[in-house]
Amino acid sequence: VDGLLVETMSDTAEAALAVQAAKRFPGVDVICTFTLEKNRDGKYRTLMGHSVRDCAEAALSAGADMIGTNCGNGTAGMIEIVREIREIDSQIPVVVHANAGLPVYREGKTHFPEGPEEMASMIGRLADAGANIIGGCCGTTPDHIKLISKRLKSRNDNRAGVK
Repeated sequence: VDGLLVETMSDTAEAALAVQAAKRFPGVDVICTFTLEKNRDGKYRTLMGHSVRDCAEAALSAGADMIGTNCGNGTAGMIEIVREIREIDSQIPVVVHANAGLPVYREGKTHFPEGPEEMASMIGRLADAGANIIGGCCGTTPDHIKLISKRLKSRNDNRAGVK
């Protein structure tokens, strides 16, 4: 095992305990991601009421090698969360696994409205905000991941001057 992922956390104390337990394995990188949603006051918080700062500080104090966010939001919301994380720590690798949009319950099924093109269209802004590792969560399909990968490769090639 090269790494362990503690994901979809909503409680900072539980996340810290999980990170500390995972750090007992020498040479294993530990990633900790939280699920945050924008509340009525426009701030991102976990289900337990923890802010982005609370989450980042708890994971970092516990020894996480990478921190971030997953689930709960579409890509646009993740951009804001990554910016907040970067205000707290400019160096830690940031991991993002966004949903394919905010879930919509319709006709007895949960639908994720962000298609591959829409999701991939925001990937450059997500990377510019400071995300280092980008993937997908609920509603993300192989087509989403292929297009995200293509956009990131193209972006990196353009920055490197590759034709």
